[in-house]
Amino acid sequence: MNICTAIIGLGPNTPGKGGAHSISYLHAASYQACDGFEIVGACSRTQKNVDDFCAEYPTAKGYQDYKQMLSELRPEVVSICAFAPDREAMVNAALDCGAKGVIIEKPFALTLDAAERMMAKADACEARLFVNHQRRYGKPFEAFRDAAAQVGQVLSVDIVQPFGNILDFGSHLIDAALFVLGKERQVDNLFATVDWHGAQDWQGTKVESRSLASIFFNDGVRLTYEAGNNPTVKHPLLRLNGSLGFAELHLEPADDVPNVFRAKLAGSTDIVSLDSIEHIHHSEDGALYMKRAVADIYKAMTEGTETRIESAEAYRGMQIMMGIYQSAKEQATVKL
Repeated sequence: MNICTAIIGLGPNTPGKGGAHSISYLHAASYQACDGFEIVGACSRTQKNVDDFCAEYPTAKGYQDYKQMLSELRPEVVSICAFAPDREAMVNAALDCGAKGVIIEKPFALTLDAAERMMAKADACEARLFVNHQRRYGKPFEAFRDAAAQVGQVLSVDIVQPFGNILDFGSHLIDAALFVLGKERQVDNLFATVDWHGAQDWQGTKVESRSLASIFFNDGVRLTYEAGNNPTVKHPLLRLNGSLGFAELHLEPADDVPNVFRAKLAGSTDIVSLDSIEHIHHSEDGALYMKRAVADIYKAMTEGTETRIESAEAYRGMQIMMGIYQSAKEQATVKL
């Protein structure tokens, strides 16, 4: 079964295309690697971006108007790679033109209301909505998740992001924390502070320079989130703390282990790692995690299975991110 696919928001054909920092090419390389997808359309406001993309993926017909593309081609699956402020309108247009699957880049949305509207419309159209937290398909992230059953009682997860901007990489790290903590744990409340001095424009919206938050789950587990340009770069990006052990994910491998994952599991005094070249951003194949995500989406679209990147999971992360901003603004605990 061939699934016709289109991509909205191409970006320039720059070094790194097909990797973690060239999102439309990352999607395209992943579709091309998965039997069953055919890229039929691609859209950018910039004609050169359209021409460059279609030269590399000649099955795609190029457009500068995404509504025209969707109306003419009626793709079954649409990737939304445009900046966050434009995504809701593009999702709506894709669903209105009959798409049965939409893959949205992170962050899912800029407000909870927008995320809720998109999920409700997808449900009404009997369509699937996915958010591209593709790191859930990486071996280090799977090992981090699996460690939750091997460290005794789970106590907390710590996130230390050595630069600001919750909406960008912070959305991936919060999602990874939710991946390890599991769906059964629900956020009860959070308290946060945010520094907007030196705020910068990012993808059409302003983002903070530093932030700090404590997020409390319904079973007493705590998630801490710290981000900003500070001297904490030696800390792991993520650390799972248990009563009998721990697990960590590092931006770069620690000195004493060969991989970005390291752990001490219950019943052992040894520090263990992974025999894998995979890291935080994929591997030598810059599209590896996305290829796995697309293969999982194909299975979901053809067999009705569930993926790791359903919009409902991304919405949980959105609640935390928006809660951090709300708590800092109101200088009060936010109850979820």
